[in-house]
Amino acid sequence: MERTNPELCPVDMMQVTYDLVASYMTSKINNENKYFGRGTYVGIRSSIMYLFTMSNRSPPAGFRDRMATLMKGFKRTIVEQRVAAGEPLEEGKEAMSFPCLKLLCKKFSEGDKDEYHFAHLFLLLEWNLMARSDNIVHLHVNDFEFQDDALLVYMKKTKTDQDGNHGRTPYNCYFNAVDPHLNLGLALGMYLLSNPGIVSNPQNKLFPAEHQYNGYTSILNKIIESNKEEFARIGVQPGTIGTHSARKGAATYASNGSTSSPSLGAICRRAGWKMSGTHEKYIKFEKAGDQYLGRLLCGLNVLLPEFAMTPPFFNCSEDELNEIDAVLMSFVPGSPVISAITFEVLRMCFACVVYHHDFLIERLQENNRF
Repeated sequence: MERTNPELCPVDMMQVTYDLVASYMTSKINNENKYFGRGTYVGIRSSIMYLFTMSNRSPPAGFRDRMATLMKGFKRTIVEQRVAAGEPLEEGKEAMSFPCLKLLCKKFSEGDKDEYHFAHLFLLLEWNLMARSDNIVHLHVNDFEFQDDALLVYMKKTKTDQDGNHGRTPYNCYFNAVDPHLNLGLALGMYLLSNPGIVSNPQNKLFPAEHQYNGYTSILNKIIESNKEEFARIGVQPGTIGTHSARKGAATYASNGSTSSPSLGAICRRAGWKMSGTHEKYIKFEKAGDQYLGRLLCGLNVLLPEFAMTPPFFNCSEDELNEIDAVLMSFVPGSPVISAITFEVLRMCFACVVYHHDFLIERLQENNRF
């Protein structure tokens, strides 16, 4: 789609001057006669610049420099207002701490509704991939494969990779067999076995329903609100955690969660962040750094031997493995057409379910469909 199309531009940008824009932006105040958060004015500026692009016109001379000065003024004034009122300076949702992740996963895994299987998996994918919610929403079955001891996930298009140049970069995710609440393989296995039709076609979306972003946000808020005393004990209040919090928290945990943190290059590559010109040119993706990062993100303690543990797997004869495969095939509609790659993912996830059988029997509520 073309970004430049003067015929579709709703505003005559020839009439737009700095004074007009500044007057409009400074008039945007709340009911208490205070300015909104800085993000509000950043959004307005971005919208205006986009309209200039759409109309195929350049801003007036000096417009960009004067806008930069205005934005600095907004920032200083907003900080002064918040300090005077005793309000926090941070904008947006807070980063999710590792204890918050663990408590959310615990509540999701013990829930008695199908929506909790969905939310549990969604959260763990966000955290382990350090991904934006939009990238998780658009994952498909064929974006997953299992290789050696890792679940490989491909994100074909991201905010900073609109052309899909890194769409075949395999991000290594691991199954935490020490803590079933954090076990991505268990969450994925429970979700797929509860919704087996999803794997019948590799082109199916992992989360096929509409408005999954809104659905996840609603479930997340509901869980925190209904258990607010437990969350308050770890410093989390209702409304402070959002869908972007897992990405913030995972990046923070990866870089500062231990004294043996992964390289910044590995973190930036997985998060999809551009590095400075020289670094971007010379520091490329490499498996070892991403694998180390993946193990850290799944919750394994880097200071313990378990950090190198393998995921649960079926150590049995070929005949016994064929029997297990037959059981799995009976669960899935149209199972003969499942690709070998997808079936291997399903088998490894099923191994996690079997491995944590006692945990599931103890913790799942009686009316849980799984």
